[in-house]
Amino acid sequence: MTNLREQIEADLAETLEDSDEFGLPVILISPDGVEYDAVYGQILYDTRAYDEVGIEVLDHMPVVTVRRSSLTRVPLPDEKGTWAVKIPTTPSSTAATTTFLLGHASQDGGSIGFIRLYLSKAVQA
Repeated sequence: MTNLREQIEADLAETLEDSDEFGLPVILISPDGVEYDAVYGQILYDTRAYDEVGIEVLDHMPVVTVRRSSLTRVPLPDEKGTWAVKIPTTPSSTAATTTFLLGHASQDGGSIGFIRLYLSKAVQA
């Protein structure tokens, strides 16, 4: 009998990464410039957030969810702003890509095998 958590992690190959169904290409670029481009994941282009007085607002900063076991190197929480992430500009695997930075600490979903990357716009100096 398969452990339920192991089965859930295995199922992420279809629920997050299946490029024919749901997954979109994600390119991660580590702080040392190594590009990891064989990753597919879920991209939420808009998320809910709260303003300074607690009112719910729509935040136009993407959140990328990827399978931890598909990553050669997992971004660490203290590496915010040092990782670049390229994602399609629209929910299409053939769309042009745009570059974001890891906006704040990744939320580790180690219990089930995924990681969320909260992105912010890359600003040219």
